[in-house]
Amino acid sequence: MFFIFSEIYHVFFILFRTMPATPAPSMLETLQSLLDDLPAELQRAARWVAAHPAEVGLWSMRRQAQAVGVGVAPATMLRLARAAGCGSYEDFRAPFQQALTAAGGSGWRDRAAELQAAQDAGAAPGHDVLTGLQTQAIGSIRALNPPAAFDAAARTLLAAGQVGFLGTRSAFGIAHQMRYAYQLVRRNGLLIDGLGGAPAEQIDNLQAGDALVAISQAPYPAATVHLARQASQRGVTVVALTDDPLSPLALEAGHVLLFARPERERVYAEPAQRGPGSFFHTTAGLLGLAEHLIARLAACGGETALARLAEIEARLQAEQVYWSPAHARRDKARPGRGMPRETA
Repeated sequence: MFFIFSEIYHVFFILFRTMPATPAPSMLETLQSLLDDLPAELQRAARWVAAHPAEVGLWSMRRQAQAVGVGVAPATMLRLARAAGCGSYEDFRAPFQQALTAAGGSGWRDRAAELQAAQDAGAAPGHDVLTGLQTQAIGSIRALNPPAAFDAAARTLLAAGQVGFLGTRSAFGIAHQMRYAYQLVRRNGLLIDGLGGAPAEQIDNLQAGDALVAISQAPYPAATVHLARQASQRGVTVVALTDDPLSPLALEAGHVLLFARPERERVYAEPAQRGPGSFFHTTAGLLGLAEHLIARLAACGGETALARLAEIEARLQAEQVYWSPAHARRDKARPGRGMPRETA
């Protein structure tokens, strides 16, 4: 069943990955070939278009004309479109809009430029778009992972001699949080943090009978892939938290837990009002997978997990680790606390 799903998912994955990622190259090439023969006003407009492909796809013709500079009217942009062989300005901007929907390809700077362009165009606020992306990613977890998948992964961790947690770059914080939550239930967790530049040596502490939770989404850091492969080759069971059943992590894994990454991290409104949620990909899907797996671990952990949780909770309370109103009362009762110091 998982194999069939993987094949279907992979078809859509390939379709999105093979969409054109560069901003309307044929239109830009057309403008370049015409540039020397255009009047000065149209040359200014053409150079602006070449430098601001995202804005062309997002802004109105009037807003673009204003951005080009003094002396350029909306009609100038229409004349440029006709000079490029287009019947209308909508035909001219269509390739730029299509490029905005392409999967992958754009960098942080380009996404930030699109975000700014969408803001200037009065499109949906970036935080609203980002919330939609986060909701989609988290919502996909239930659809892609039956409860049995989480239970099987949790039982593998419970049966392991040691459990490593691996995440690099944007996934490192999730690996750290997951290991923190895991050690509330069991004592045998190991964070692969690469402290001192020796992550391979940390992975080398894992062996057959141990498990490694490897966390990553596209673009996959090479270090994460190499370390997960190193562990797998040593007989360590890899539990992959990732965004594609054929990701390099999934191919090394005994268990794969998935979320569906929204296409190029964007949602769409009107054709002229599209925009990214942020310049940086959301990690909400990975965090959701991590929290689900930890919850199932506690659910499957039996009395051993309950005893460990009770032990940790009692110690935290005895050490007064977390702030409470009692702290404020004690601070207030201390002589001189909160009073200004006398100065000589």
